[in-house]
Formats: sequence, C-alpha cells, structure tokens
Amino acid sequence: MAVQPRWDEDAPRPRPVAVSARAELADPDPRTARIVTAVGVASIAAGAINIAAAATIGGSDALTHLFFGVVGAAQIVWGLLALVWAPRWWLGLGALGNAAVVGTWLMSRTVGLPAGQFAHIVLPIGFADTVATILAAVTVVGATVLVVRGTGATRAAVRVRSFALAAAVVLGTLGIAGVLSQTNAFASGGSGGGHGTTAPVYGGGNGQGGMQNGGGSSGGGGYGY
Repeated sequence: MAVQPRWDEDAPRPRPVAVSARAELADPDPRTARIVTAVGVASIAAGAINIAAAATIGGSDALTHLFFGVVGAAQIVWGLLALVWAPRWWLGLGALGNAAVVGTWLMSRTVGLPAGQFAHIVLPIGFADTVATILAAVTVVGATVLVVRGTGATRAAVRVRSFALAAAVVLGTLGIAGVLSQTNAFASGGSGGGHGTTAPVYGGGNGQGGMQNGGGSSGGGGYGY
C-alpha cells in the first residue's frame, strides 16, 4: 500500500518582521553614503561658482552666459537630489555631465574651443574656474566609482550626518572662495574702463594682464572672459 506524504500543518511559518523607521534609515554601507554626500556637496559648490560666473563674466555673448547658467543650475539640482536620492542611473548622469564640463574647461585652457565667441583662443587659468573644475572632477570620480560598484544611497546626508557636516564645511568653503574670487575679479575688472568692443578680457582672478573689452562696466571675471 502506497504511503501518502504528510504535510506537517503545525510547522512554524516565517512571519514578517517589523522594521523600525530608524532601522530602515540605517545604511548597511556607510562608505557609499559618504561618497554620495561628498559628490553631492561638491557638485553644489561647483554649481554656485558657475552661477556666479554667469552673473559676472564680462565681454561675453548671451550664449556664454546661458552656458554657465545652465551648467551651474544643473550641478546644483543634481547635487541636491543626490543627497536625498541617488540611484545608479542618476549617479551616471552626474558623472557624464560633469565630465563634459571638465573636458570643456581643459580644452579651453589648452588648445581653445573649436567654436563660439572665443573659438581657438587659449583662455587663462584663474582661481574660480580651477576650483569649480576640481569640484566637478571630484563629482566625476566619486559618481563613477559608485556606478562601477553598482551601488547608490537614499538620504545619504542623513545617514552620515557628521561626515555631511564636515563635507559641507570643507567643500562649501572652497565653493564660497570661488564665488568670492569670481565676483571680486568682476568688480576689479569693471573699474578699468577702456575702449573697443571685440577683444575678450584676459585676466581676472589670476591677475594676468591682457586685452580688455570696452566700457567701464564690464569686467573680466575669474573665468578669463
């Protein structure tokens, strides 16, 4: 006679485990949260400098001002969102966008841009643009590391509050220094006066002399425009 299998109805079944809000907030990999926090703050600081450049660079056409404004706004929005929500695709987008900005700066300071108002003109290196580029490069490296690792973080700044505060102080100080350098260069350049309307201003934050565009109200700015 065949033996029928018996199911033990009294066997314990797994029960859902209640997870507290504090446990859900805990990050199993604090290093990921630290990296996300660092790149988010770095991107915000770089964006602030670029916004300052958009508002202060002199002798440039509307397209140049629009470029800095859009880049700065995108960096700030990306950084703010990354601090609270940073999936892998968002990190990849930030890495690609900031890499394009870094590449544009390197080209403009070595061989000159292929098109635009200052095409084929090698622009001088200033303090503000250097700081902004370094911050963008930090964003590229950190975001790329996380994309390769396949990790991200939600509410990263909340999970590593102490580190977030330290990053805000260090990177925020660099960002403020870059903004002040850019605005001060604009103010000092605006007092020079001069005549003519076509030549770009070379100088600004790095103190280099050069050609000057006309009008006492236009300044070179730390970006060398």
